[in-house]
Amino acid sequence: MRNLVSSLCWQERQTRRTASTQPKLVMAQHAIQSSKFDFQVEQVPSFMQLADGSFVKDGFTLNRRTDDNTVLGVVTDRYGLVQNTDLIGAAEEAFAKHGLNNFTRDVTVTGRGRKMYATYDFRDRTRKLAVGDVVGLRLFVRNSFDGVLTSSFQAGALRLACSNGNVAFEKEIGMTQKHGSKISVAFIQLGLGRAIAAFDRLADTFDKLAAVAITQAQGNAILSRLAESNVLSGKLQENIAEVWNNPRHKEDSARNLFNLYNAATQHLTHGVSGERFELANRVSANVLAAFDKAAKDPSRLAKLALPVELQVSEVALN
Repeated sequence: MRNLVSSLCWQERQTRRTASTQPKLVMAQHAIQSSKFDFQVEQVPSFMQLADGSFVKDGFTLNRRTDDNTVLGVVTDRYGLVQNTDLIGAAEEAFAKHGLNNFTRDVTVTGRGRKMYATYDFRDRTRKLAVGDVVGLRLFVRNSFDGVLTSSFQAGALRLACSNGNVAFEKEIGMTQKHGSKISVAFIQLGLGRAIAAFDRLADTFDKLAAVAITQAQGNAILSRLAESNVLSGKLQENIAEVWNNPRHKEDSARNLFNLYNAATQHLTHGVSGERFELANRVSANVLAAFDKAAKDPSRLAKLALPVELQVSEVALN
């Protein structure tokens, strides 16, 4: 029976290796999103079928759910398996040792269990920004069974005025030793300290964005430019522009890069994340990275805020 299951798993891996010819299948697998994270995953050998119909091990290992036999990933023997429940338990023990006892947790699982994101908000660990806004510490605990993500922290922030979520564009912080599956609370505490420092740097970035004044028209031009460079899709650009042009909170009335970013995170948090968590976080980080570069470089900002049609006219004249 195991050989039969492993054979089917091998066929699934071959399908994913030729994903360009099976786009609908791959998209359907990764679109599934839920909050159930407490399933267990086992590792079993992967088999390939020979021409004579027999099966031999192909040198890979399958990460497979024990509750429904769904194969979540095909990895090498160097892959260290970390169960979601173990990682979350260790992370929360590290929080307690760090004095971070008051938090809310929201877990998103994507791809039928391939990836897990636990979002922790610490509303009493806050930072007041120069413009008067207050952001709270947000930490993401990430895990995956498809070999794409390491078990790691990622820093973020929660804007308390409207519950918009933000994610830092900094590199994630490992929670286990490289290629290892052993969880050490002491090691996680070291990563936790680095994640909190990343939150403070994120708040500094927000202050820099708030100091960059732009006009209403420039904000719309920037969104168009981001769509032109594929940071935003056309639909996201339209929806974010709607928020930018019609602020829903008094804190968003000032016209600056920070509030343009808030327009983006408001739509991503409340209009996208519920069904496409990974997309929302990826776009949020990419927009923030673009704005951070623009805030540091006036020439980059000027180019980003230049209306598309004006640039086309100037090129034609030259």
